[in-house]
Amino acid sequence: MIHDSTATSEGWSRDVVAPAACSLRVPVRAHAGPGAHPQPCLWIPDKVQRTDSQVDSMVRGMLLLAITLLLAIYSFVPTSLAERVHCDLQHVDPSRGEVTYSTSQVSEGCVAQVANATQEVHVLFMDFPNVPQVDLTLQASKQNSTGAREVLLVLVSNKTVVVKFHAPEIPLHLAYDHNLIFFLEQPKVSSITSLQSHTSRKQILDWAAKKSAITSMATLDNPKSIILRLGQAPSAPPYCLSEAHHDMGLTLGWQPQAPTQVQGCHLKDVTGHKEAYILRVLPGSETRPRTVTVNVELSCESGDLDAILILQGPPYVSWFIDANHNMQFWTTGEYSIKIFPEKKFKGSVLPDTPQGLIGEARKLNASLIAAFVTLPLASEISLRASSCGAVPQTSPAPVLTTPPKDRCNPGLLMSLIQPKCGNDMMTLTLSKKHVQTLQCTITALTFWDSRCQAEDSDDHFVLRSTYSSCGMKVTAHVISNEVIISFLSGSPPLQKKVQCVNMDSISLQLGLYLSPYFLQASSTIKLGQQGFVQVSMSPSTSEVTVQLDSCHLDLEPEGDMVELIQSRAAKGSCVSLLSPSTDGDLRFSFLLHVYMVPTPTAGTLSCSVALKPSTFSQEVYKTVSMRLNISPDGSGKDPILPSVLGAFGAFLIGALLTAALWYIYSHTRTPSKREPVVAVAAPASSESSSTNHSIGSTQSTPCSTSSMA
Repeated sequence: MIHDSTATSEGWSRDVVAPAACSLRVPVRAHAGPGAHPQPCLWIPDKVQRTDSQVDSMVRGMLLLAITLLLAIYSFVPTSLAERVHCDLQHVDPSRGEVTYSTSQVSEGCVAQVANATQEVHVLFMDFPNVPQVDLTLQASKQNSTGAREVLLVLVSNKTVVVKFHAPEIPLHLAYDHNLIFFLEQPKVSSITSLQSHTSRKQILDWAAKKSAITSMATLDNPKSIILRLGQAPSAPPYCLSEAHHDMGLTLGWQPQAPTQVQGCHLKDVTGHKEAYILRVLPGSETRPRTVTVNVELSCESGDLDAILILQGPPYVSWFIDANHNMQFWTTGEYSIKIFPEKKFKGSVLPDTPQGLIGEARKLNASLIAAFVTLPLASEISLRASSCGAVPQTSPAPVLTTPPKDRCNPGLLMSLIQPKCGNDMMTLTLSKKHVQTLQCTITALTFWDSRCQAEDSDDHFVLRSTYSSCGMKVTAHVISNEVIISFLSGSPPLQKKVQCVNMDSISLQLGLYLSPYFLQASSTIKLGQQGFVQVSMSPSTSEVTVQLDSCHLDLEPEGDMVELIQSRAAKGSCVSLLSPSTDGDLRFSFLLHVYMVPTPTAGTLSCSVALKPSTFSQEVYKTVSMRLNISPDGSGKDPILPSVLGAFGAFLIGALLTAALWYIYSHTRTPSKREPVVAVAAPASSESSSTNHSIGSTQSTPCSTSSMA
C-alpha cells in the first residue's frame, strides 16, 4: 500500500484514514467516497500520522467522554417532581366529593348596549340531552330601577323542559313553544306569545329583532339554572353579533345539569394524612381581569383536618376564598379570604398540567389527592367533601350523567295536565311523546271517578267528560275535578286538582262610546275624536277575574294596525286606562289621530281578555271584536282643511267686525271728544286660540304610531 504524505486541500494528511461520515455509528475504517465531505465530529484529526489502532482508541475515548457530558448535562436540567410522582387518578364517589360551578361562558352568544331602546329583547336557546327541570331567574338592574323598560324574553328548547320561573314585577313578555316548554307555576307576565314548533333559529332571531334590537342572545348546553340580569351592559357593543365560545359577562350566569367529575388518588411513600384539593380553571374566550369565588365546605367525622387548597388558573384570574375550615392556600395570581376581604395575598407560579399540580401537592407533603377537578372559566365554584382523613372512595368507572331509565319525575308530568272547558265538556290531552321523554310508564289516566278513563289515541291520551258526570263539581262559571295517574312500577298514583272557566256561561261585550259617561254606544268615530271603550262580562261574577290583555284597531282599506293596549298597559300617549265601572267593566279611552293616504273609512276594534278562576292560576284568553265606521269630519272631507278655513274665517270675521265698529264710532262720535278705542273680539280670539291649539296638536301628532303615515 503506497502512502502519500502530502496534505490535501482540506487539511487532511493523506496517510490518515478518515471516516466517510463523521458519526460514532460509522465504522472507523469506512472510507469516504469521491464526493464525500468531512462532517464535524467530536474529534478533529490533526495532520500527524496515526495508525488504525490509535484511531480506534481515540474514538472509544471520545465516545465515553460524550456519554459522560450528556449525563452531566441531563443532571443539571430541572426535572419537575411531578414527572416522578405516580398518581393514578380515579373518579371519586359523588357522595364523598362534589364540585359545582356557575359560569358566564356560553357556546354561542352576544351582548349589546342598545341606544334609546324602550324594550329589551333577550333570546335563550337551550339544548338538552334529556328532559330536565330548569331554574330561570330574572334580576332587575339597579340602574334601571327608576324607569323599568319592557322586556321580551324568548325561550327556545330542543326537548321538553319544565321551567321554575322567578322574575321581578316588571313589564315582561314571554315567547316560547307551548308544546315543549312548561312552567311549574303560571308566570305573572304582561303577555305570552306561542312560537310554532320546528321554527328555525334564524326565523326566531328575525322575529325577535322586529320587536326591538336584540339586547342579548345565548346558547346554553344542558343548563340546570340560569340567572339573566336585565339592563344595559356598559361596555357592550351597539349590536348583538353572535360569537362562538362567548363570555356573557355580568349579563348571564348559568350552571350545567351534568355534575363535574371529581377525581382523586393516594400518593405513596408520603407520611402523614394531609389532603390536597386541586381546582384547575382553564382560560376563557376573553382575558379581562376577573375574580372567581371559591366556596369550600369540608366535613370531617374526626374533626381533625390538615388540608391544602390549590387553585390554578389564567394569570388574569384572582380568587375570593370562603372556607369553613383552616386550610393552606396555594394559588396563582392574587387571592383574598372572606374574613379579610380587603387584604390581597400574592400567589405563586404553578404548573398548568395535572401531573405538575399533583407534584406541587407532593412537595407540600400531601399524601392524598382528595379532589382534582378541571373546570372551564367560572365565576363561582363550590366544593363539598366529606372524605377528610380517609382514603377516597372511587367509583369503578365514570358513568354517564343521565337519569335512570325507570325514573319518572312526577312534578314534570303533572305540569303537562292542562284542562280546557267548552261545549259542556272538560277535556285533557296528554302527549305520549312527552310521557315517553319523561320516562314515565302510565297504566291509567282517570278523573276522580275511576270509571272515566282516558282514551288511547295514536299520539295522545285524551280524557274527557261532560259537566254532569265523572265527579265534576259545577258552579255557575267554574268546573273542577281531580285527575289521577297510575303507574306500572308500583309507585303510588298521582292526584291533581283541575279547574277551568265554563266559557259557555260567560259572554263578553265590546262597546264604543263618545263621552266619558258611557251612556250611548256608537259604531262611528271621527278622525281626531276621542273614543271611550268598555269591555263588559255578563253575568258579572266574583268566581272569575277579568283583565284586559291587549287591544288594537285594524284600519281599512290599507289594513294598517294601531296598537292601543299591549301587555295590559296603554300603548302611547293618546291611550289611557280608566277605572272600572261599579259593575267591574273594563274601560279605556283613545284619541284617534291617523294621517294616511287614502284616509281610512272603517276599522275593526279587537280586544283580548284574560279570564281566570279566582281559586286557580290558569288563565283563559278570549277575543271580542266590533266593527267601526271612521268619518273624517262627518262629511267625508279632509279634517285639516276645515280647521285652516275655520281659523281664517274667524280671523276675517274679527277683522271685519273691528273695522265696522271703528267706522261707526268715527262717524257718530262728538268732534270735541276724541278718545282712543280698544277693540277686543273675544269670540274670535277664543275660537282662533282653540283652533290654533287643534292645529298645533295635529302637527305634533302625539298619538301617531309607526303604523301611521
